[in-house]
Amino acid sequence: MRLLEGDLAHPWTLRELAEKLPMVPGSLVRLFKSAVGLPPMAYLAQQRAEAAAALLLQDDRPISQIGASVGWPDPNYFARRFKAHFGLSARAYRSRFSDDSAFLRTWLHAES
Repeated sequence: MRLLEGDLAHPWTLRELAEKLPMVPGSLVRLFKSAVGLPPMAYLAQQRAEAAAALLLQDDRPISQIGASVGWPDPNYFARRFKAHFGLSARAYRSRFSDDSAFLRTWLHAES
């Protein structure tokens, strides 16, 4: 988990991850899934989507740049993966939740 989370933008493969541990890929998948509940590459996709969601609300860079920064440099692939995870496009996510995020940051700052 730490390897994946430590470098989301890296183009991880199951084979490379297994070699770094060192394990055979099949054993890695079984062990990872029993500990985390997801296979390693599904876990990576989940972490990338959640990191992208946070960046969409905190950063005004173009959506394609945010996708690349979390490891999905192909804008179309990023769009599909993001929508599969959150049920709406990155653009819709940003517009729907960025106002709430700005309000929350302002409110938290006022409280401190």
